[in-house]
Amino acid sequence: MAAKLWWIMRKDLTCEYRARRAWPAMLLLGALVAMLFGMQMDLPAEGKRRIVGSLLWLATVLAGMRGLDRAFTSEREQGCWEGLLLCPISSTTVYLGKLAANVVVLAGLQCVLIPLFVLFSDVPLLAHPGAMLLVAGLGNIALASVGTLLGAVTAGARRGGNLLVLLMLPMVAPVIVAAAEATRLMLENDFAAPWWRWIQLLAAAAILFTTAGIMLFDVVIEE
Repeated sequence: MAAKLWWIMRKDLTCEYRARRAWPAMLLLGALVAMLFGMQMDLPAEGKRRIVGSLLWLATVLAGMRGLDRAFTSEREQGCWEGLLLCPISSTTVYLGKLAANVVVLAGLQCVLIPLFVLFSDVPLLAHPGAMLLVAGLGNIALASVGTLLGAVTAGARRGGNLLVLLMLPMVAPVIVAAAEATRLMLENDFAAPWWRWIQLLAAAAILFTTAGIMLFDVVIEE
């Protein structure tokens, strides 16, 4: 299973790297949002630390939506989806492979966004790299698990990208809030019980959404 999962993840990332349909627009949108937010935040340092986490995660979701939408749309457009389903690969492996690829895409986006937010807002988001990595990792898994499942639902629909936004935003709202609050507390050097509760919420969301995706993906691709 591991070899097949790796093959699907590498296939998706390689195809998108060669086609470059989603990534340039995604990175440009993310950079633009970070620049605009940073330039408009005329606040004292304490005020910036309170809101920069929310802005970072909103930028991640808004820009990352384009990459999540392409996870299935490209195969539908090129007529490759039926061929993939005929391969001796379980639906669970397909879902996890595409989930892993989407996590890599979101992580790559944040590797651009976080330094830009540091540059434009002068907030030390990387002062605690281990904590930032934990928040980003759990948040990205939760976002990607929802986006992967809903991307399969909307791939065959006209204007599927708009439908993905409408379906995904209400579902990931708790993830955005939890990640933003965990980031805010991290910037305030507050790693007491409240910070760990937000981390536990992110972990629970990642596990819950990933499990739901595994259970529902087979039903989704049959429709």
